Amino acid sequence: MNKKVKSINNYLIALFLKENDFPLRVTDPQLRRKYAYLEAWVSIVGNLVLAAIKIFFGLTLNSISLMADAIHTASDVLTSVVVLLGFKFSSSPADEKHPYGHGRIESLATLLIAAMLIVVGVQFGQTSWSRFIANTPVKGSFMVAGVMVVGAIFKEWMAQFSVDLGMRTNASALMADAMHHRTDGIASILVAIAIIASRYGYYRVDAIFGLGVSALIIYTGINIIAESASRLIGEAPDEEILKVIEKCALSIPGVCSIHKVNVHDYGDYKEISLHIQVEKDMPLIKAHEISEQVERAIEAETDSNVTVHIEPLRS
Repeated sequence: MNKKVKSINNYLIALFLKENDFPLRVTDPQLRRKYAYLEAWVSIVGNLVLAAIKIFFGLTLNSISLMADAIHTASDVLTSVVVLLGFKFSSSPADEKHPYGHGRIESLATLLIAAMLIVVGVQFGQTSWSRFIANTPVKGSFMVAGVMVVGAIFKEWMAQFSVDLGMRTNASALMADAMHHRTDGIASILVAIAIIASRYGYYRVDAIFGLGVSALIIYTGINIIAESASRLIGEAPDEEILKVIEKCALSIPGVCSIHKVNVHDYGDYKEISLHIQVEKDMPLIKAHEISEQVERAIEAETDSNVTVHIEPLRS
């Protein structure tokens, strides 16, 4: 990520969250939620302004690709609201029915974002096809095309902002929001080309690019659904957390090896279980003390609850 973009992101974090530390990985649940709220509010304000501008020019030029892009941008406001609600409800404490908390609501929020994207894409695809058949006239404007390019640059910054905060917090909903911003930025470039083409009488270019924007929206939604569904079903843990678990466990004297590592992801909370092997003649009390040390060591490095099973080292 561009260093200048990173510094702007850190400035916003310091300004609105009053935080002067900028960790690469945020594990504290409250700070993680603040990061998500900041991303959501930046998206809401930025997209409201962009959507209003695009709707005004879309109506002025009678451009379906520009109107599709405007609604795409407006839908970003709704997805950011989903992010806010998702993080609010996922932070609810564990209860009798949900002993591991409500962290997976984040993934459900991501699925909702993707479904909204697909619906918007299908609707504008249908409208764009109708206008292609009718060869509906569209006004062209170099000034509006320039405004769309500037909007695309701003949307790319918003995408990088969401990616940055999403990586720091390991939040799939923020990464999904970033994809939404990026596709909107790409769509704006396509719309700028269509507006210029319309100035020279090539009206069907507007409808064709309207179809292209619709296809881009649908494709993004399908990809996000696939990734979110995979997390809900239960993915294998990534190599990074496995290395952390192994390093912490083997750092405790008396642990000979580890295996059968299981990581169950519940958003910002994880349930981890593993088997450690100790010398077969080790007293039970000593082995139990070692297992507790391993649990504390791993929990200190991850936001998780750890269960360690002891096994004798086989010759």
